[in-house]
Amino acid sequence: MQSAPYTIYAVQYAQRNTNSSELFVGDSHNTPMKMAYFVWALTNGTQTVVVDLGFTEEVGTRRGRQFLRCPSQGLAMLGIDCTQVEHVILSHFHYDHVGCYALFPNATFYVQDDEMHFYTGRYVRKAAFRHSVEVDDILALVRFNYEGRLVFINGEKEIVPGISVHKVGGHTAGMQIVTVQTKDGRAVVASDASHYYHNFEKNVPFMTHHDLPGMYDGFQRIRELADRPDLILPGHDPLVLERLKPVADGIISMG
Repeated sequence: MQSAPYTIYAVQYAQRNTNSSELFVGDSHNTPMKMAYFVWALTNGTQTVVVDLGFTEEVGTRRGRQFLRCPSQGLAMLGIDCTQVEHVILSHFHYDHVGCYALFPNATFYVQDDEMHFYTGRYVRKAAFRHSVEVDDILALVRFNYEGRLVFINGEKEIVPGISVHKVGGHTAGMQIVTVQTKDGRAVVASDASHYYHNFEKNVPFMTHHDLPGMYDGFQRIRELADRPDLILPGHDPLVLERLKPVADGIISMG
């Protein structure tokens, strides 16, 4: 059954100062840059899906991030009550994507099998992987699984008509991206499969990765799935706020 086209909203909730050598493989220029932190809302008036959860103020402060507002406040500006959201897609399990689970008491969370397997497996205690997650977040997801609130996906799946997930890996073992049918065509919410436009446009991997060749494959898959390059939304690029339609302070829309 074909659904009405969706509008995609990016809601910024935090930011930090960084530099290009911390972000891009092979970069030695130390060019000052900013990183934006978003949660995403996909809605067509009758159906709403949230993509990723952000981190809490306590976690952000401890990690040196500038916390701008609770993600729930930005979503409320769009008329979205987190307590009523039924579908949440978790692109991956890093701290800035799964931290605010308590805001969504009635949601089902959609995750990739490989992501849960890896972050409850033997390698996660290694420093290269451990620093990107909060243990309490992973434990909460394990509890949600026991409560029947996780849906596991192995590859690709339509979540609701017009919205699907696609495993690409690369950044994490079970990194998944989201395709969304908008009035302008099929868009891709890339999340951390491509942190910045620069990643997929220039084939430059991000510094944090689980599988470097897989990250290159992910860039190709993103380009294949989007109907046009301008329908690709990277996960952390402040340019998203400049290239798309402003809705409110720190909130933009596509579609």
